[in-house]
Amino acid sequence: MKKFGFKIFSTNLETAPHLIKECSDFATAQSDVFIELMVVASSTENDFKKIKSQIGNIEVRIHAPHNTMGFDAGNKELEQSNKKILALSQKAADVFNAKTIVVHAGCGHGEKYISETARQFKLFNDSRIVVENLPLFATNGEKLHGNTTEEIKYIMNESGCGFCFDFSHAICAALSLNRDIEMQLKEFFALKPSVYHMCDGDINVPEDSHMHFGTGNYPLKHFLTDFTDKNAYITMETGKGIIQHADIWIKDYNYLKSL
Repeated sequence: MKKFGFKIFSTNLETAPHLIKECSDFATAQSDVFIELMVVASSTENDFKKIKSQIGNIEVRIHAPHNTMGFDAGNKELEQSNKKILALSQKAADVFNAKTIVVHAGCGHGEKYISETARQFKLFNDSRIVVENLPLFATNGEKLHGNTTEEIKYIMNESGCGFCFDFSHAICAALSLNRDIEMQLKEFFALKPSVYHMCDGDINVPEDSHMHFGTGNYPLKHFLTDFTDKNAYITMETGKGIIQHADIWIKDYNYLKSL
């Protein structure tokens, strides 16, 4: 059975006080809904325990802080800082008994940065880590790694981590690199992802816009039918900014179910 995830932030306790309960109430009533918790670097173990008390036994997957929060596995000088930031996500995974921790690859131009990313992933030494494929560039113009299957396979082979398949990131990278989108998707799916990220968007634009389902032109039914396995965990990465209520994600959930 495919399962669909609402993505909440560890800071939603303060920024969206109603959201966590609304998500947990809906997930409790379903058999195919989980929560992906995005760990913000300023959060504490006590925050995780408060969230746990609100959501009970709902299944949770973890997303670690990324480059916008100071994590960059491609930067050797940040190795100790990266370990500290990742340790917070590992603690969250312990609290929620999460099976996966999504981690972004590093940043920077040149082969040394991708090899440094693989080295640090190996040092993290956590079987729950899954590396997420990324667009070619961040919103600030910074070069990102993990935008081709070759780079993702290299990180996986060197570190032993799993894979998180982000459809929108794969499309954005394919457009930026003048690669065939369909082939890019097939190659990523062949890496046997543990987790999937999905949103809608403009398939002709190399921008990850996190559009709600049905508002873009991504072939979502094709994605679900041909590029996710029967027991896929699919996080719905729709919407920008601080979501205040779960109704918009419930609508997204129902949209995917209708496909």
